[in-house]
Amino acid sequence: MIRALALLPLLFSLNSQATEQRTFTKLGPDSALVKIVPESSDTPQAATYVDGNENVAFIEMMLADPQSSLAQTKQQLEMENCGETSTSPDGWIPSCGRVELTSFVRTSFGRGGWMEAGAGYTFFVGFRFAGSGHFFESRYMATLREDVIADVDEQMQYQGSLSKNLGLEKIVILPLAR
Repeated sequence: MIRALALLPLLFSLNSQATEQRTFTKLGPDSALVKIVPESSDTPQAATYVDGNENVAFIEMMLADPQSSLAQTKQQLEMENCGETSTSPDGWIPSCGRVELTSFVRTSFGRGGWMEAGAGYTFFVGFRFAGSGHFFESRYMATLREDVIADVDEQMQYQGSLSKNLGLEKIVILPLAR
């Protein structure tokens, strides 16, 4: 019985998020916008929506765009390590290896009251070499930015939606550990 009661808040939380609407729109090779319309018309806490939910889709969007800094970094790593770029869907270059990205970690967070908040996420880009050893080496550190702001009118009245801006902040080459 106690376990069932403990699950009730979780179920209500999941149900309240189920009708929320999020629309992902590409703005450029290294930026995107997510329009969020919460289920409730009550004034939200923007920090609630700094959740990293769209980060994977954002990274995939950048990798698919040859003009993005991330796709160019991937191509550069392939050329450095294999002398060619990948043509397979999984990125594998036969007898050579593939570029891999690590999971992202939230490395910063801040909020400016109820209507704005943001976070930074860091991940690493490296190359996994073919062979029995499966050697992986990170060569770049990349940082994403996620900023959420409540949409308000001129009188600062909440308009029922929030805007989440996603951007590739920077890619930094790492020194070789040799």
